Amino acid sequence: MSRIAVPLSAPAVGHPPGRRPAGMLGLEPTGATVAVIGLATLARVLADAVTGLSVDESYAVSVARTLSLSYFDHPPLSFWLAGGLAKLAGTEAGLLLRAPFILLFAGTSWMMFRLTARLFGERAGFLAVLLLSVAPVFSFSTGGWVLPDGPLMFCLLGAALCLERVLLAEQADVAHAWRWWLGAGLFTGLALLSKYHGAFMALGALAFVLTRAEARRWLRRPQPYVAAALALAVFAPALIWNVQHDWISLRFQGGRGAPAGGIHWLDLLRSLGGQAAYLLPWIWLPAAWELARALLAGPRQPRTWFLACLAAGPVIFFTLPALGGHPGLPHWEAPGWLFTFPLLGALADRGLARRPRVTRAWLMGAVAGYALIWVLGVSWMATGWGARLAPSLLSRGDPSWEVVDWSDLAPALAARHLPAAGDFVAATRWMDAGKVAYALGPHVTVVCLCEHPHHFHFVSPQNRFLGRNAVLVLPPDADTAAIGALAPHFRSIEALGDVVVHRAGRAEFRLPLYLGHDFTTPVAIDVPR
Repeated sequence: MSRIAVPLSAPAVGHPPGRRPAGMLGLEPTGATVAVIGLATLARVLADAVTGLSVDESYAVSVARTLSLSYFDHPPLSFWLAGGLAKLAGTEAGLLLRAPFILLFAGTSWMMFRLTARLFGERAGFLAVLLLSVAPVFSFSTGGWVLPDGPLMFCLLGAALCLERVLLAEQADVAHAWRWWLGAGLFTGLALLSKYHGAFMALGALAFVLTRAEARRWLRRPQPYVAAALALAVFAPALIWNVQHDWISLRFQGGRGAPAGGIHWLDLLRSLGGQAAYLLPWIWLPAAWELARALLAGPRQPRTWFLACLAAGPVIFFTLPALGGHPGLPHWEAPGWLFTFPLLGALADRGLARRPRVTRAWLMGAVAGYALIWVLGVSWMATGWGARLAPSLLSRGDPSWEVVDWSDLAPALAARHLPAAGDFVAATRWMDAGKVAYALGPHVTVVCLCEHPHHFHFVSPQNRFLGRNAVLVLPPDADTAAIGALAPHFRSIEALGDVVVHRAGRAEFRLPLYLGHDFTTPVAIDVPR
């Protein structure tokens, strides 16, 4: 390990031999990185301990109770992690199920340090981890929630570390080429098994190989092809499931970016603004600048070009459709932005040498800004104070409701002696079905009576429940039209009153309950084409 003083002070000039400039708490880069990872991990544990599962997490945990080669929304790895752990532990406690994802991001952060250190030095590696730890889309949701993004980021960096060993000529480890290529294939396959974004790792590596003469020699050797075969073999469960189900998952994901026609500049700005908000503007702007510089420098700068090849695919592929009228979701580009953090670490390292005061102010401001956002966000999610402070701004619903577990539902149904033997419970949106299923536990069957049931269509298809009664749980914002839309599917429907859902001891919202007698006709499903 090189002995380079770390952090938020510029390197001292002319210090006596044997003396090193003071760093963060007197730590060297490796120690400082471990300290940051430890503090960030503790923050995630604290946040996850006081907040319920999000909509996506509740859905994932619920459908993961049924083992499948793959799932409607995503490949299976994150579902296997959550479902397998729940079965082993005999509980679906939120913090326990989030634990593997918290640990995975600690590993992701360490690999970010190692990749950046190999490319730009250990202090740059520390700074890259510091900035990654204060970028909300990575450090908060990806770093601690039951989502496919956590395993994806871990596996992407694992693949990048292996590829860097053989693709960058000045430090290539040719003697152990098989080891690194097989590692790259394994991690790329696992990335694909986490989320379809994993394909960009293979495409980025291919782009680098094709554009660098030194790297093209690998095209004449067997290692890359064996690595590609290994990646496909690891990804095989998702491929088999898609073949068995007429490629429904890939058709669903592919249709989400379908252009609406024409040029939509406002949607492009909305997409860029969303990405900036998820990364925070003071991180997103320099990241975009450094990515643009790396792309313009091109293959003649192999280290930055390597990162640019891995970053550009997701960023461009998911941003450009906004011009066609489909801005998508801001976290879709995150796997690309992940590979700009080594560039940011190098930028901060240069800044500490050239403009130490400005750079220190930027780094300290980024940490302080994230800390403030973390405190406000976690306390809002835990207590709901935002809606009480500014109710007029949240008249259409409090977004923090998404992380409120519907824990009051099970005792409320039990008090009504529901569901009776042979009955099932139903929701009218896949998001609510996930919340209901997680709240009621694995022994209660939940059906999604809606046009887009996602994987609930495979876990509990409607045709199995014809002729039965259903306890209907409507969402908090439901109106009379919602129950009216279900009326044609039952012989009759009666109101059962509301269930009050609490958070931190306070009533937050009400869930309308109905009893549908004799389920006669399934709700038509819109199958992706």
